[in-house]
Amino acid sequence: MFGYCGRILRVNLSDRSFSIQPLNEKDVKLFIGGSGMGIRLHYKLGTYDKEPLSAENPIVIMTGPLTATPAPATSKLAFCAKSPLTKIWGESNSGGKMPVYLKYAGWDGILIEGKSEKPVYLKIDKNGAEIKDAGEIWGKGCYEAQEIIEKELGEKRIATAVIGPAGENLVKYACIQVDNSRHAGRTGIGAVFGSKKLKGIAVCYDPSEKFEIKLANAEKFREVVSQYIEAINNDFTCTMFKDLGTSGYVENAEAFGDLPVEYYSKGTFESASKISGSAMASSILKGNDGCLGCIVRCGRVVELKGKKIHGPEYETVAAFGSLQLNDDLGSLVEMNYMCNDLGMDTISAGVSIAFAMWMTEKGIGNFNLKWGDANRVKELIKEIALRKGIGAELAEGVKFLEEKYNVRGWGAHVKGLEIPMHDPRAFASLACAYAVHIRGACHLPHQMYLFEMGKVIDDYSIISNDRFANEGKGVLTAKVQNFTELFNAVTMCAFMPITPTMLAEMLKCATGFEFDLNSLAKTGERIYTLKRLYDLKCGVKPEDDKLPQIVLQPLEGGSAGNVPDVGKQVQEYYDYRGWKNGIPSAEKLKELELD
Repeated sequence: MFGYCGRILRVNLSDRSFSIQPLNEKDVKLFIGGSGMGIRLHYKLGTYDKEPLSAENPIVIMTGPLTATPAPATSKLAFCAKSPLTKIWGESNSGGKMPVYLKYAGWDGILIEGKSEKPVYLKIDKNGAEIKDAGEIWGKGCYEAQEIIEKELGEKRIATAVIGPAGENLVKYACIQVDNSRHAGRTGIGAVFGSKKLKGIAVCYDPSEKFEIKLANAEKFREVVSQYIEAINNDFTCTMFKDLGTSGYVENAEAFGDLPVEYYSKGTFESASKISGSAMASSILKGNDGCLGCIVRCGRVVELKGKKIHGPEYETVAAFGSLQLNDDLGSLVEMNYMCNDLGMDTISAGVSIAFAMWMTEKGIGNFNLKWGDANRVKELIKEIALRKGIGAELAEGVKFLEEKYNVRGWGAHVKGLEIPMHDPRAFASLACAYAVHIRGACHLPHQMYLFEMGKVIDDYSIISNDRFANEGKGVLTAKVQNFTELFNAVTMCAFMPITPTMLAEMLKCATGFEFDLNSLAKTGERIYTLKRLYDLKCGVKPEDDKLPQIVLQPLEGGSAGNVPDVGKQVQEYYDYRGWKNGIPSAEKLKELELD
């Protein structure tokens, strides 16, 4: 099978066994890999009926057909499970070296079932899985746990994915740290690891026995990759990320009104320059890092108190910075490090804490919090991970807090997933994208703000002429989703400036499957639609496709009093997709070969 290893490792933690599951060729033709195969496997297993933290909720970890090929920015993994935070489809993606190492060991993915009675971690190599005792590292932070596993196994080629105390304590937005600096952050898959008493995974391979990925047309593949690399080198966004990291966007975000301020209640933040990528570069930046094979290397290596650590991304400096009125960059670096080590999503954690600040100001509850109180926030991060005191409530996420304190409509979430650091009042199509997305309020991979700022995809006539207009934004969202859904299937970094024509040709040369512009878009639509069906079976209703009131209040600044018409956009979206009342029609399912 070209582009694939042809097998998935299936591990059962309950009876401590493993087996080899051949990769189904028909499935990969229809769903490619990554989260596309993740939803295919979950749907087959009927996990939409299972409790997220039960033994019956498996974890599917998948690479794609471009992983471990010469194509850069394709060392990506999709972690898929029913989300304990939202109780609907959950997926999160991470880079690092593990995706490539997994394929070098001869596996396209891992399916982890059951539940261990005691803490364990998995050692995976070409022969299968070995279940190792993790009693000594249970309770350790992510960084120390990784070091202990690497030292214990003593392998020259090793990659790790571990959880911290937040995952062990079932914090609903616990994440997975991959290879020391990358994170599968959103939807709480780290808590699913914790519920299974799974501390982590170590993937090892022997270079002398490395699995060689065969390509259907290697010569043509190299030609397309050369075009792709040229596009990356000439792309403004990639250049900015290389120089300043994703936080290089902070000041532009503030100018557009896209930077959330004071829990989404203000439109300007005068201190934006103090927490920006430029501020980081001119003060504490010591170098770059990135995923294996990436030529952008957007990761930041910074120095804090004499120690070199990984610096925060845009989402983190906004979630703990402008959202909480904190302009102290040093404290944001510390908070980022703490969240990484304890193993929790910085978006959900930052929004939950900001919500508590907002409620405290309104006289709702008593969280002993005030705006910009960095020291108290650092205490709270620990309390959340350990579920101590008020941290036990914050560990449940914004939706829980909204319901407990009877402030419905003011919790910044969609379907239970906290709204990220891009404001739909600044870019109207974000309203539709957040409202209908299968994870909830998700900004990746579709990145609607880029299209509202001028990005165009000629192949699919994707263009927006007015960032505040509502007309056409439902269609725009659907078209973008059909294409960008593929990034988590192939698997490729969502920031890459690849065209549909280029991606179709690359997939064709890698797999030998016939891809063109039409079949490529249909594949993305198929994957997205199956995820929608999964959510419907989890109980999602059309009335859930909405935004909370907190982001529907007009603001000053870059968004200039604009509020998106979510209902109008969503109805247009339904009509374009052929979803009557938000439900895909029988005709649509047949068209997508999902009947």
